[in-house]
Amino acid sequence: MKKIILISTAMIFVGALYSCVNMDLYPTNEFLEQQVIDDADGLELTTNGMYRWFHTARSDGGAPGGRFIRDWHHTFELRGDALFIAGVTEDPMMLSYTYRESDRDRPARNMWFMCYTFIEMANKNLSWWNEGTSLKQDHILGENYFLRALSYFFLCDLFAWPYTNTNGGPNAPGVVLRTENTVDDGNVTRATLGEIYAQIEKDAKKAYELMNKNYRRSTNNGYASKESARALLARLYLYMGRNQECVNLVDEMLGGATATSKLDPNIGTYPTRVQTSQETLWCVGIRATESLANSSIASMMLTDPVSSRGWGEIYTSDPLLELFQRHPEDIRWGGSTTSRGPATGIHYFPPPRQTITYNGAPVNEMIHWPVEVPSVDYWGLTSRCVGEDTGGKFIIFENDPNLSPNSPNADEVFGSSARIYIQEEIENTYKRYYFMFNGQKYRVTLTPVVDNRMSYRKIFNYKFSGQDGDNMLCSVPLLRWGEVILNRAEAYAKLGNVDAALADVNAIRSRAGLSGDALMTTENMGPRGYSDILDLVLDERRLELAYEALRWTDLYRNNKPMDRRYGGTHKWEVIQPNDPRILFPIPWEEINANPGVTQNLR
Repeated sequence: MKKIILISTAMIFVGALYSCVNMDLYPTNEFLEQQVIDDADGLELTTNGMYRWFHTARSDGGAPGGRFIRDWHHTFELRGDALFIAGVTEDPMMLSYTYRESDRDRPARNMWFMCYTFIEMANKNLSWWNEGTSLKQDHILGENYFLRALSYFFLCDLFAWPYTNTNGGPNAPGVVLRTENTVDDGNVTRATLGEIYAQIEKDAKKAYELMNKNYRRSTNNGYASKESARALLARLYLYMGRNQECVNLVDEMLGGATATSKLDPNIGTYPTRVQTSQETLWCVGIRATESLANSSIASMMLTDPVSSRGWGEIYTSDPLLELFQRHPEDIRWGGSTTSRGPATGIHYFPPPRQTITYNGAPVNEMIHWPVEVPSVDYWGLTSRCVGEDTGGKFIIFENDPNLSPNSPNADEVFGSSARIYIQEEIENTYKRYYFMFNGQKYRVTLTPVVDNRMSYRKIFNYKFSGQDGDNMLCSVPLLRWGEVILNRAEAYAKLGNVDAALADVNAIRSRAGLSGDALMTTENMGPRGYSDILDLVLDERRLELAYEALRWTDLYRNNKPMDRRYGGTHKWEVIQPNDPRILFPIPWEEINANPGVTQNLR
């Protein structure tokens, strides 16, 4: 049987992950006989087009020029507390980072437009093709249900309160529910969050049903599978507070296997192998020939020491750095001044452009601490080299004649030549550093001597780098086993099953190279500052899933504040979980077309 294909008004750039087919744009009310193609082939082509659009630059709708995967990272990750921007930029990511976007700003506006484009494309496919024709067709229909569920999930995360937040719940405003039979006639309104979540659950279950037929069209993790659908469903149950269902589903996914058996045994090189790793349950797959270069996620967080590509203006925050520094052997940190990418470490401290010496010997360490910038509402990050004598580590003033190169001016911070020593203290069994000056205590972080940008110390991040030897290239994991295991750990914590939660946490920590006393137990969690098992699990999620765009939802859905009092060009503040700025504004185009769609109040 043949079927006429109606091409959506949204751009459909059709092509397999390993082959490209371009199709022109046609509005939905135009019937083009030359577009008549075979059913199964047509479904596969349009579905592959959906996958490609996750990382292809657009030219229409929303704010043109955006890429889904880059805007996804900027909307989700930059609202967290893992990264900071070193400087002020005209890039609209600055608005997400500072919680100041309007209904006309990218990237949230693009996320709305692109998610609904995926939904519209899935709706068309699900209305044009029927189940039961072949295993292949059923599987691809399942992929469409999965992609629609995922799109609604992203929309709710960005534009609605978390379900378990005090402002959330089933009756809270969700987003617009558009399915196969929805007609945009100007009377569209927002569905409730409960209605949207019910649709996500229905779609995820249907996706699993259709893909659970002993068929998979590719082992490349860039294509959805039945486990992709179940991983999304496990996340949904956790986010809804359906904790026992989350535990039960993860148990089913494991099928009697251990958590460790599902994890990639080498997390340090995982970014180079996302499409083929057993860890990945679904990723945005990108080919070697499609490197996004200075438009990639990696480009914002590093300058490649080999090719010099990348802006390298977004760095790890001090709180996350200090959490990693509790166990320097943690493979997930892998920070050094010699590593050049994920093959040898996730983090890289770029050394200064010229050697820094003190009394003719190389300086090896520096301290950094935040300092208020009076003219604006953010804080800079001041650094000083550190020397050592019989009295311990001390601050080397910039105008010290023994420092080379040194500043020709008197030290503007201290205005003193008195030797100031770095002191240590133990907090929750872990070492922290500080110095005293004029009766005030200054908390500092200690790192190798490192390059800086506008006074902000650089720590390059290679978590989205290294595929096919390209530090600007990585297929981006959006669902992986590390998260699934921690979803179960969090659900166990909320059910009061401390031992089971710790077992899952320690499976993750063991994979990261931690052992012995570095593993968490009921005996050591209290002395390490954890009176609540949930806080311990959330810190492990913070480490394992760092930079993967989950931190802000982890906090706000658990009604916990976000402490952003660290150096960076964001406001120095603690954001409470009921702060109206948490929700992104719904784009003006939607409200203009459908006045019944209420705006998020800010």
